[in-house]
Amino acid sequence: MLKKLKRQYRWLLEKYRREYLIAFACVSINYLVSVLPPWFAGRAADQIFSSSLTLGGLLAQVALMLTVTLLAYISGYFWSYYLIKAYDVTELMARQRTFSKLLNQNAPFFLAQSTGSLMGKSTNDVSSIAEMAGFGMMMLFDSTLYQLVILAIMAINGSWQLTLLTFLPYPLLIFFSSKVGNRIYSEYDLAQQAFDDINDHVLENIQGIRVIRAFVMEDQEKALFAERTGHLFRQNMRVARLDALFMPASRLIQGSSFMIALLVGARLIGTGTITIGQLMSHVFYLGMLAWPMIAMGEFINISQQATASMDRVQEIWDWREEIADPPDAIPCESIGDITFDRFSFCWPGQTKPILKDLSFTIRRGMTVGVVGRVGSGKTALLKQILRFYPQEADLPSVNIDPSLPPPAERLRINGLPIRLFDRRSLRRHIGYVPQESNLFSLSVRENILMGARSATDGWPPGQEDRDREIAFWKKPYRGIVREIEEREAATPKPSSVSDQAFEEVLRIADFAKDLEALPEGLDTLTGEQGIALSGGQKQRLSIARALLGDPEVLILDDCLSAVDAITEKNVLQALTRERADKTTLVASHRLSAVRDADLILVLEDGAIAARGRHESLMAEGGWYAEQFELQQLEERKSTREEAM
Repeated sequence: MLKKLKRQYRWLLEKYRREYLIAFACVSINYLVSVLPPWFAGRAADQIFSSSLTLGGLLAQVALMLTVTLLAYISGYFWSYYLIKAYDVTELMARQRTFSKLLNQNAPFFLAQSTGSLMGKSTNDVSSIAEMAGFGMMMLFDSTLYQLVILAIMAINGSWQLTLLTFLPYPLLIFFSSKVGNRIYSEYDLAQQAFDDINDHVLENIQGIRVIRAFVMEDQEKALFAERTGHLFRQNMRVARLDALFMPASRLIQGSSFMIALLVGARLIGTGTITIGQLMSHVFYLGMLAWPMIAMGEFINISQQATASMDRVQEIWDWREEIADPPDAIPCESIGDITFDRFSFCWPGQTKPILKDLSFTIRRGMTVGVVGRVGSGKTALLKQILRFYPQEADLPSVNIDPSLPPPAERLRINGLPIRLFDRRSLRRHIGYVPQESNLFSLSVRENILMGARSATDGWPPGQEDRDREIAFWKKPYRGIVREIEEREAATPKPSSVSDQAFEEVLRIADFAKDLEALPEGLDTLTGEQGIALSGGQKQRLSIARALLGDPEVLILDDCLSAVDAITEKNVLQALTRERADKTTLVASHRLSAVRDADLILVLEDGAIAARGRHESLMAEGGWYAEQFELQQLEERKSTREEAM
């Protein structure tokens, strides 16, 4: 088990080795001085029985006891400080590493991992890992090093035969603890999985609370939640019952050792092998062994839980990223032409292509419309430019058709394969508005400001940033407090976004008119997932956020579905006017949104069924012309009804 712990915590030992060595030195000193008082007591008892104890000798022993106590206090402070601090440093490192890994993962990872599971691993499991690094190391020292020091002083001070005999029951405790520990590992892992299920259930209920109320499913969801919490309770009780076995077992072993010590010790005193003072010291040391035995049970419990948690978190850390930049990735300075050349794509885990043999070129400054039936592949097509999903060139084994271009050549930016570019530098030139508007629990202003990006924004944090943060938390307490106070007193950096640019994106997104209706204007909190705003407001706020960075490529994925026709017209006209020299891609079910596009792609079952400008597609007939006429008829009918 110790070998596995060492392997699992190698990442911590590399960063916290010096502090652990200091703690080990201090705890060794603490243990050595802690075993001296019983020795002094036994020696004093022998002097009392032999009538050789003098006042000067007694005062000398008292002075030595005070010195030993002071030394124990000082060494105890330092080893406790460094081991308790190890908890915070471990938690910091594990959370940073986990969150950094989550930020670098791609869509297939999140399809395989539920949100509740990721939350459980990032909170409960990380806390269990940190518990082992701090309190668990205390228990390891107490159950091994402290116990060895006590046994050594018992053998040196008294009789090694008596020490050996009183230690005979201890292997039974070690055997029992190892068996129970293995059960704790499996039961704790099941308890954490049950906790993941509860996380998923609560998240889904909170996000879908309106649906639950609309279908009057409150009682059903309460019953389901009670069932899952009951399962978690029963699983935690299994762990608690196993943990509760350690204390009685250690007491039983300790009682057996006491009985052996009294029976054998009395015989040894009768033969003159040991003195009464030595037996008294031996009994004191047996009493001191009570805590190491308890600590052994605590250590096995903590270490097994930490091992189970480490295995769960390690799954995230070891997950291979499906999309990885090459070592010599090219920074993307700008985005010019975008070329799809016989491009096909399958969703992760599926074999049926969602995009089939697409070939077209988007020139710089073009407006391209993507339309088609539901499920025709519009969203899948737009996401390829952002590299959210692994493409054919990213897959380890692909059957290459010699009649097609090489997989890496089937999607090119500026004439080069897209996979040669650094993904983050590529995305800095793209503004993306998804179908579902994702807003954060911030103010309107702060949500829009998230779109203000630069090539040197320092996000996500690199290894140097993480090392700097770890070094900060390893500082002495006063140094941490002083630096935090300096950070709080420092003047915050002014926003790099001018008021003029901010007002401009609000005007283009046609959101300026909504500010008067918001209680605190731009400082109004949007609530979780933007619950305080209407669907149309969320969509236009997302558009403003995407526009704030003045992207060279703007991707609008059916993001005007919740606004009325007049607002949609205002937004599209403003985009056409302000982005005349920039590339814009629009996917929409409303064909009026792409009417003025330079190129319209009509998708049918993942393939291009028709392409061209609005006029040529209308003249050609087919699905586009029929759908456009139908929508225009519905719009005129709706206008007449409103006029009446």
